[in-house]
Amino acid sequence: MNAPQKNPPKKRKDSFLTTGMSLLILLPMLLLMLPTVVFMAFGMLPTFIALIIDSSTRTKIKYKWLCIGGMNFAGTLPFLFKLWFGENTFDGAISLFLEGLPLLVVYFAAAVGWLFCRCIPPIVLNIMEIADQRRVVTLREMQAKLIAKWGEEVAEGVDKNVIKRPVLTTSAPVPPAAEQAKTPSN
Repeated sequence: MNAPQKNPPKKRKDSFLTTGMSLLILLPMLLLMLPTVVFMAFGMLPTFIALIIDSSTRTKIKYKWLCIGGMNFAGTLPFLFKLWFGENTFDGAISLFLEGLPLLVVYFAAAVGWLFCRCIPPIVLNIMEIADQRRVVTLREMQAKLIAKWGEEVAEGVDKNVIKRPVLTTSAPVPPAAEQAKTPSN
């Protein structure tokens, strides 16, 4: 008998009405907020470039553009408020961006985001590696205590060189020369 075939889940198609309504709402908003859109397009340029060139093949989610974009947006926001509460025109947006300080702050913030993206993952990796190494040491100590308490039978199949047992003594150790003096010689 043939095994029953599973039907793949059907993808929901967006209707023309949904797309049309979205465009009907977004286009007038774009025209009403043109200075903001122009300023954000110039200001968020490093984020758009990071989104395009991010080649993170190990994960499905590309994090580089999020890191750069967050800092880039933080650098853009104060000047966006200045635009909104000042000269909120197309020419005002372009002149504000080309003043010098906004250009410098916005792109410097994106550079800081790029530095975060480059520097933070190795630091986190090192911290996690140190924590893992400490956990291995703790587990080995616990394993040695179990062997000392329950005997060598609990360590069957475990490489003896891996386990580094601490010396557990209740009395002072006897030096080897003293042991030889106690034994009668023939």
